[in-house]
Amino acid sequence: MSQPFDVQLVIDRLSALEQLQSVQGAAEYAAVTSLKDFRTPCAYVILLQERADDAPPKSGGRQRAIASFGVLIAVRNYGDQRGAKTSAEMLPLTGAIRERLMGWTPEVQGARPVQWVRSDTLDYDHSTLIWSEVYSTQHFIGGTP
Repeated sequence: MSQPFDVQLVIDRLSALEQLQSVQGAAEYAAVTSLKDFRTPCAYVILLQERADDAPPKSGGRQRAIASFGVLIAVRNYGDQRGAKTSAEMLPLTGAIRERLMGWTPEVQGARPVQWVRSDTLDYDHSTLIWSEVYSTQHFIGGTP
């Protein structure tokens, strides 16, 4: 198969978390036009990048692809004006997501365990926080095994 890494696998894995109201993909994330429109707590999974690794392609045209995906987490606390309460709500949720993903091996050809790469605050408006987690794994594209 030569298709990109399927983030639906990640969405399905995170959907088991009871702490989240919903786990959706890039199209649903793009449809949100304002921070107040997020139905929190929720997460969105987006394929960020695929790239070739440094190894030459294997026989038969197979090539290892390093896939990076983001998990965007939205939490809200209306009684918070400085971020402390909102951050306190985000921390255990982020921990639960990391527990679900780190070390998990997606069921795709040549996959390796998922690794955490980095985290960043994407946006904050005195009550809603959007936190980004970036993970990576690998899979093979092209040719036959």
